[in-house]
Amino acid sequence: MHLPEDGFESFASLDRARLTRMDDGARAEQLDARQALLEYLEALWQDVRRAGEQPDVGEKYEALAIVREVARSLTAVAFDAVYDRHTP
Repeated sequence: MHLPEDGFESFASLDRARLTRMDDGARAEQLDARQALLEYLEALWQDVRRAGEQPDVGEKYEALAIVREVARSLTAVAFDAVYDRHTP
């Protein structure tokens, strides 16, 4: 199971639209929540690596890799929604 790059962009477009309709506080809450999820997933990824596994190779950790990439995308979109709105 692999989410194609255009799948990420398609979802990101929907996500951006929803975030745009939120107020500043709600967008900031989204960013905080997404960063917490991403930090958890990155720590889990490192746990697997420390156990001597290679989570980026093969199918054994494919679900973790996909969820990690989705969380990265979600966090990037929320970051842009929070900080790009304040750029002149």
